[in-house]
Amino acid sequence: MNAANRRKSTSTVGITGRKDATRMKIEQMEKERKERRKTMMQRKEARKQEHMKNIEAGNPGDVDFIGLVEEWRREQENKIGDKSPPSLFASTNSNICIAVRKRPISDKERQKLDHDSVSCFQNKVWIHSAKLKVDGITKYLTHNSFQLDHTFGEDSTTEQIYLATTLPLVDHVVSTQGRATVFCYGQTGSGKTYTMNGIQQILAYDLYGQLAEHTDDLEITVAFFELYSGNVLDLLHGCQRCKLLEDGNGEVNITGLREVPAPTPEAFLQVIEEGHSLRTTQKTEANDASSRSHAICQVFLRDYGGNLRGKLGLVDLAGSERGSDTKQHNSQRRTESADINTSLLALKECIRALGQKSAHVPYRGSKLTLILKDCFSPDSKTTMVATVSPGASAADHSLNTLRYADRIKEQRVSSNGQRGKAAKASNREIMPSKERLMRIAAATEQADDQHSAFVQKMLAEHDQVQADANDYAFTEQVDEEEADDEEGDYEEESEDLDYEDSEGQDYEEAVESQYDHSQEAQEGEEELRRTVQAVFELEEALLNQHMSNIQANAEMLTQEGKLLQSVQAGGLSEDEMHNYAIQLAEFLDKKESLIYKLQSKLDEFQEQLAREQELARQVQLTQY
Repeated sequence: MNAANRRKSTSTVGITGRKDATRMKIEQMEKERKERRKTMMQRKEARKQEHMKNIEAGNPGDVDFIGLVEEWRREQENKIGDKSPPSLFASTNSNICIAVRKRPISDKERQKLDHDSVSCFQNKVWIHSAKLKVDGITKYLTHNSFQLDHTFGEDSTTEQIYLATTLPLVDHVVSTQGRATVFCYGQTGSGKTYTMNGIQQILAYDLYGQLAEHTDDLEITVAFFELYSGNVLDLLHGCQRCKLLEDGNGEVNITGLREVPAPTPEAFLQVIEEGHSLRTTQKTEANDASSRSHAICQVFLRDYGGNLRGKLGLVDLAGSERGSDTKQHNSQRRTESADINTSLLALKECIRALGQKSAHVPYRGSKLTLILKDCFSPDSKTTMVATVSPGASAADHSLNTLRYADRIKEQRVSSNGQRGKAAKASNREIMPSKERLMRIAAATEQADDQHSAFVQKMLAEHDQVQADANDYAFTEQVDEEEADDEEGDYEEESEDLDYEDSEGQDYEEAVESQYDHSQEAQEGEEELRRTVQAVFELEEALLNQHMSNIQANAEMLTQEGKLLQSVQAGGLSEDEMHNYAIQLAEFLDKKESLIYKLQSKLDEFQEQLAREQELARQVQLTQY
């Protein structure tokens, strides 16, 4: 009996011990659960506070993505460290300069909770694309970088952009009586027109000031027109339609386009304002007042005899669009978009050929490039300002804009390989005088403290560079003398080699071969242009056919439902079932016909698209 009691007591103690261990484990799990909940609540509260902080800072959006972008920027700032920033003075580069400007976050983007996804450091710009891993929860960023000549963040001023991009062109036009062009390119709503207006505002005073310092026998006239749906419209004379003609010498003339004298900066700005007020705009998905035309302002420097002594073009391009942006457009809007994209493609090829010093520039690709033909001559200068929107929803657009600019800039370094003094000259910086800097600062209306601080920084850098000028001049003189000796030896060797290679060459055959090559290139470009237009037309036809199929299927679905409902009621005679079978067969025939039509449109579109890609490859091989 005692043994039984002892076994019972031992068993009770074991059970009690196991219960205590289980209870302790449950309590520990409950404690850990409370800790996790507390941590989650703290994290949630921290995210809420961070979200409110971002809203107050004007950068709403996903807290996690914003945090990843800010962390990346801090890492970049640490990497840059004490590296000196790019010079505020423009450099006398070769024929083409590519710059990018990022605008601030807009109120519309804040309402959409769009966060800032573009960063500018040194002369690089990054696009941060928000991504989710395959689990659908983990967030991360992809970073795409582009190296350009100049990058301007949201805090940049109009004076900075003008000094780096347009000031060298003004000097080129005034000093050498040359040709120069400034383009603003980017997605609709990214700040192209705003940037161009600022450039025109400063140009009005800087150009007249430079002319007063260099010469007094030139006058300025202005022509302002737009290219809309293939038509040239004179904005300064009631939007009269002008004709685009090419004479026997290859010169492009716009008949009916009149030039307006602008004797003062105020008159110049008045002419510009009048032209802008008549420009064609329409509401699109991306912008309530999207420019649907290319606005071209041509500034002519003429002597009193009417002879041209210089020309500066200011081109505000229509906003680029993707096919997804035109899905709600009518046929007219889609035609406009197709024409805009075709002309922008042709412009890219012309600017790239200019930057590579190509023997052939495909300016016949569109009316836009044909109008600007004289701007693509080897002695002309061109600046392109690519504008990007900072919002994360526009990241794809910004990537396309920067890829467009990057393709224009590609291979330019290798194409500019120079020797001796020419190579050194291309790296020199333009040094504006103090009077010119102050004139540029005063040109901006309602200049704020930010502009004043920028001018003070410019003047300080101006004094520093002037202080080092004598030392640099002495060093450069020694380098130039050594380079001259090397260049003389190189030229003697080159002359001997050229003489040996040219011996026995038939000159007429060489000229004929070059002519045939040029003709072949022009024919290829013309065929490519027609094919691109056909692709856009087939795309519209395909979309219309698809929409028609959907509508027809919806109507047939309603009728089929009624037919099936009548059959399911039961009690049908043999004739009624026969009629049901006939109607069902008719429905199937209609569906088959619709599918066949849509498939035919799709096959035709894909075939033409493949042909366009092959022609583009052939044209590129023919040109280069």
